[in-house]
Amino acid sequence: MARSTCQWDCYWYTDIVRNGYATFPVLHDPRRLAQADWAFFPLYPALSHIVQGIFHIGILWAELVPNLILWPVLIYLCHREMAGRGIVVDRMAFALFCVIYPFNVWYTAQYSEGVFGVLLVSVLLAMQRRAIPWAAFFCCLLSLSRPTGFVASALIAGWWTIRQVDLKTISATWKNLLAPVQESALLLSAAGAGLSIYVFYLLHLTGDGFAFSHVEVGWGRHFRFLPVGLVHDIRQKHGPEFFIYFITACYFSYKMARMKWGIGALIVSVTLFLAASTGLQSIERYAFSNPLMMEFLAFLVLSRSRRMQWGILTALFVLHIVMIELWFHQKIILI
Repeated sequence: MARSTCQWDCYWYTDIVRNGYATFPVLHDPRRLAQADWAFFPLYPALSHIVQGIFHIGILWAELVPNLILWPVLIYLCHREMAGRGIVVDRMAFALFCVIYPFNVWYTAQYSEGVFGVLLVSVLLAMQRRAIPWAAFFCCLLSLSRPTGFVASALIAGWWTIRQVDLKTISATWKNLLAPVQESALLLSAAGAGLSIYVFYLLHLTGDGFAFSHVEVGWGRHFRFLPVGLVHDIRQKHGPEFFIYFITACYFSYKMARMKWGIGALIVSVTLFLAASTGLQSIERYAFSNPLMMEFLAFLVLSRSRRMQWGILTALFVLHIVMIELWFHQKIILI
């Protein structure tokens, strides 16, 4: 099973766990020419390496086991985060939705989604409880988990300041003004510290601290004006499929904003914009595997009538099976 679930980026994570990060990009493989493992942030492979060292199991299982544990933890945390915002959905129905959700395949494979999702929701839960030191700690780890981790932490920090500061009474006391700014600065500093650890490591290893960004060119990803990028990508092979993913994600992001989902809508929208600006490939992963998007879609489904709920859940179950088949057959429209 561990070999079967290892697809696409799993090979890069496995190589990192086995050999560490490479000093040079790939120069001998025409299919991966100029690509390198620097694009894959270190927290997930480090966790897998620790699991392998403790339990003395194979690398693929050492990468898979943490995700199989973190996936139910994430479902629980998402339900608690929604409840903390006053959004009540049936616990068992929410768990069922997450289990048969078509885009959860990355949470049960050797990918970093599990680590990233748990940390992201943990930050929001800590902020709900005003546990700022814990939120800062999770922001630090979040920046070590994925390239978008620092961006999400920065958005949360800015949102916290705006949410806490009442513009109508902003001149009341300096203490009321400075406290949320100081808390947000702590979050941002912790996130920056986490990112800096990886930057300094790459600087030592390759001489380029931002090699994780520069090496994306090896996959044909670089920032472009969004409309220009869309016109270019839609003409590529499988471009129409990724464009459909993009339009659908934009629609649900807009609905999140209209329904005042606050920081969730902000993180999903900015992540979607950044991902689409570098290329539409994998856009479904960045948008629909985000735990905040999963929360919103679960709310939309579980707020319907009981009969409609079961109809939608049945359709999702069928789509889930289709997605698993696409994954095991390495279809590029799901990477």
